[in-house]
Amino acid sequence: MEKTTKGIIYVLIAMVLFSTGGLFIKLINANAYTITFGRAFIAALVFLPLIQWKKLRFSKTYLVLVIGYCYLCIMFVLTTKITTAANAIILQCTAPLWLYLYYLIKGKKITGREMIPRLFILVGIIVIFSASSGGNIWGDLVALSNGVAYALVQHFMDKEYPVSDNSIVGLNNIILCLVILVLFPAQLDFSGLTMAGWLGLIFLGIFQIGVSYLVFFKGVRMISALKASMVSLLEPILNPILVFFFVGEIPSIYSLIGFGIILFGITLTMIPMKNVNQIEKC
Repeated sequence: MEKTTKGIIYVLIAMVLFSTGGLFIKLINANAYTITFGRAFIAALVFLPLIQWKKLRFSKTYLVLVIGYCYLCIMFVLTTKITTAANAIILQCTAPLWLYLYYLIKGKKITGREMIPRLFILVGIIVIFSASSGGNIWGDLVALSNGVAYALVQHFMDKEYPVSDNSIVGLNNIILCLVILVLFPAQLDFSGLTMAGWLGLIFLGIFQIGVSYLVFFKGVRMISALKASMVSLLEPILNPILVFFFVGEIPSIYSLIGFGIILFGITLTMIPMKNVNQIEKC
């Protein structure tokens, strides 16, 4: 099997696993902090033996990555609980817009070819935030901020670190658990979890944020960032579809229209440019 084909398969597997998050978060009868801590704790346990402790080095780059990761994980679960799964995931996937704004601040020149897709994303956000969006306005605002966190994670995942991917996945989840224990200890409540709920947490920890990030790391290193980003569009499509079929949550017409506009804008950002060197991870 060719390296490129294998890399695409890895990223596809990661996106399918990522997309199950909305479904299980809706089904598990526990608050957002309990679910976030539970799945992170399970992922940390699984990857703990694989962490290369002697090679660990805490750089500014890694600190930004782990801060973005903690915010992303906590707020994605929170927004999926308080707004629609479709709004939570598609607003999170506005990351290309925030990355582009960051590159503009850093001095990147504006071209029509780059601006048009971002305008579509902006219009889609406005549509979702319309009065009849069907979601929760505060949940949608937090989901939008999660797009910024997702952009940070994408940007800093592309950096080089002295430890293995297993180490990064394990350490990220250990730190996430510690953050929740320090900031939200009173919110943790596992007493109402059924056997199905525990099984859901185990699946989320091992596969949805454990194996998924591991295979995603491997896939991105085998193919270009552009191709990986194109394949990653599978997640915001599958997530609300799974929630619709298994939970029955139907996004409003405004959410669907906004969803389509943002997805179209994101797709436009993935079309190759003539100068490949100018392409940044979206």
